[in-house]
This record gives sequence, C-alpha cells and structure tokens, in this order.
Amino acid sequence: MKSKYIITVLLFGGLFTACTEDSGPSIDDYPLNYQIEEIAVTSDIPVGIYLYNPKSDLSNEGVWERLIAPYNQATGAVGPNVEPVLGRYALDVNEAGAQNLQTLINWCNDAGINFFVTPGLKENANALYPNNANAGDTAFIRMISGQHALYPLDMGNMKYAIMMDMNNIFAGSNNNLLENAEAKSYRYTAGDGSTRDTVLTREERVYSMFKRASDYFGDPAYMHLNGRPVLVLSTPDKLATTDSRRVYDGIRQTVKEHTGKDVYLIARQTQWTPPARFHYFFLSGGVDAVTMDNMCDVGASYYERSFYLNQLINENFKYNREYIAEHYGIDFAPSVAVSYNAYVKNGTTYNKPIIQKDPDEFRKRCNVAKMNLGRTPLVFVESLNNWGYETAIEPAIVQEGTNGYGTLYLDILRQQFKK
Repeated sequence: MKSKYIITVLLFGGLFTACTEDSGPSIDDYPLNYQIEEIAVTSDIPVGIYLYNPKSDLSNEGVWERLIAPYNQATGAVGPNVEPVLGRYALDVNEAGAQNLQTLINWCNDAGINFFVTPGLKENANALYPNNANAGDTAFIRMISGQHALYPLDMGNMKYAIMMDMNNIFAGSNNNLLENAEAKSYRYTAGDGSTRDTVLTREERVYSMFKRASDYFGDPAYMHLNGRPVLVLSTPDKLATTDSRRVYDGIRQTVKEHTGKDVYLIARQTQWTPPARFHYFFLSGGVDAVTMDNMCDVGASYYERSFYLNQLINENFKYNREYIAEHYGIDFAPSVAVSYNAYVKNGTTYNKPIIQKDPDEFRKRCNVAKMNLGRTPLVFVESLNNWGYETAIEPAIVQEGTNGYGTLYLDILRQQFKK
C-alpha cells in the first residue's frame, strides 16, 4: 500500500495543512493474489477417479434437457450445454452396460488413470456374511473387476477400489453411537428344518461389511498401494463411536484375519471443512490418509469462494495436509474437480455458485493437487461420469452450438500427472 503523506504550506500568513491519502488497498497486497505455477511431473502420480452409474440422471427427462440445453442466463437455463458421447447410457449389469463400461475403461487407460473408485458399497441388513452386502452393488463390482462370468472386460492397466458407504453401513451421530445401537438377531434354517439364531451387535455388523469388501482384495484388478488394498470411506464421520481407535483397529484386524493383508483406509472428508472437526471420528481412529470431496462444490451462499477458487483450494489443502500430518501422522491425498452445477440435477442451484468447465482452470487445480501431495503420492478426481452435478470429465460430443470438448479433460489429466 502507498504511504500517507502530509503537506504543510504557509498561506496568507497562516498555516494550511492538507492530508492526502491513496485510494485504498492495492490488489498487490491481497494474500490470495498469487499465480498457480505449472509443476513438472518427474514420475507418474497414481490417479483414482470416482465412477458413477448415470442411469437415474440420464434417464430423467428434466435432467437430460437441462444438461444439453443452450446456456441462457436470462431465462434461467444455466446448464452446461453438453451431450455425453455415450448418450443416455447406463452401466447396468447386462451386455449393453458392459459395453459402455468397456468404452469408459478404454478412455481411462488412454488418459493414464490408474483405478476406478466404485459407487458406495451398501449393506443388506437382513442377511449374514457373505450375503450382507447389497446384491446390486456386488454384481456391479463383479462387472467392474472384469471377472464377471457373463460380461468379461479387458481392464488393460485399470484397477478398481471399493468405496464404503458409511452413511448406509452406520448412520451414526453424537446421539446415536455405535456402541449403543441395537443388536440384530438372524435366524438360520438348516436343510433338516432346524433353526439357529445368531445375534450381532451393530459393531460386529460393521466389521462384517469390511470383511465382505475384503473378499475382492485377491482380484488381479484390485487397487493396492505399496502392497496394501485400498478402501475409500464415504461420509466417514457417520461412524460415530466413543472410541474410534478401537473400532478402526477392529476393522483392520477383521480384514487381516480374513485376507492376510493390511488394508489402506482413505477417509473422504467433506469439502471445505476443518480437520479438527473430525478428531473423534476417523482422525483419532487412525485412517491412513484423508482426501476431499468435490472442492468445486463451494457450498450454499459461499459465492466468495468462487473468486480465487484455485488459491483458496490450495490454502485449504495445505492447512489440512499439514494439520493431520502434525497431529495424527496421517497422510493426505488431494482431489481434483473440473466443475459443479447443481442446476442440472435439481432445476435450481440452491444458492450454490456454478463452477463451469474451463481447461485452464482445471490445469491450475491439477497443479494445486501436485503442490499438496502426501508422503504416498495419490490424487482423486471427481468425477468420470457424474452428469447430474456436471462434474464429469468423460468425453462430450464436439458440435457447433454446444460446449462439447471431446477427450480434452482426460488429455489434461494425462499431461498433468504422467511423465
């Protein structure tokens, strides 16, 4: 900022003093006014990408029309004006779904993406292991793995990691702790008509779900980091307990006894949240790493975050990375998002700013991720094909009058994270 100065003059035998100031603070003084520099990649950085089944969104007429409609802010049409190359597709467990998935796999291989993160694995609360996981979820995982008997896929270099839907597995809170949750009785009927009752506490059921997920760790296409199978925890703060360290130790012990492997647990923290908020959850529980949800979802009414967005993401990542390393010894895995548009899904933005796709801005966010890599380098991308919130980077048709971009954002990923 320019300094103030005072002028004093002798005028008609008297003193006249005038204070002159500058017009205010300079933009050069603003702490977020810095450039995100390009960081050269010296070795390949592992990249995981969140995979969705877009069927419910793309089959919805309103969502589809808002996705492909020309942008016209005056009429309230603020969708992205793009159309997926695959059209209104689904990833159902059938021949058509397998063909669509194979196309996505091929694109990801070309982009150097290392693994899918599956949609969240949910519980079948009415059955015991090994039937305790949602049957639709396990069928989808079998197809993603390339091991499905009817729909085999060529995974190439692609692998997959399972995401655990903790809000479904245990939707806890400070008023609903894991230890206080009601136990559940299961009755097994043998072939001779005899019955046997098994009672499981809610905590035992949680362990049983991780045991079920670990059944996939032996798949050749399952993602491992330094020899350890990866599990991503969605909404990990829902695992509310009086002693999270004991519960996470129980999860690790269950997996170790079942598979002989040490699981690598990654908590997907809510975007734009401070780490200390989760002390009693996954931090004191001792997960291996923390990543962030979509940082382009800046939150309702937080319009100021859309200015200097990349710098704000960098400051947020830096703080989280340093805090959890210093206080818990936990690693950090930065995330990258290309855009966010709640209007596509809901017909309204719910006061959430729209972050539109922009290749230069996406490159900057990739560099922010490289600036904040953890001890074990790893980056997550939101998303491959979440069209409902328009976070997808899968190819969109290039045609006049649209914002179609082909494979542009997949190409940027390869350029930014592969040597």
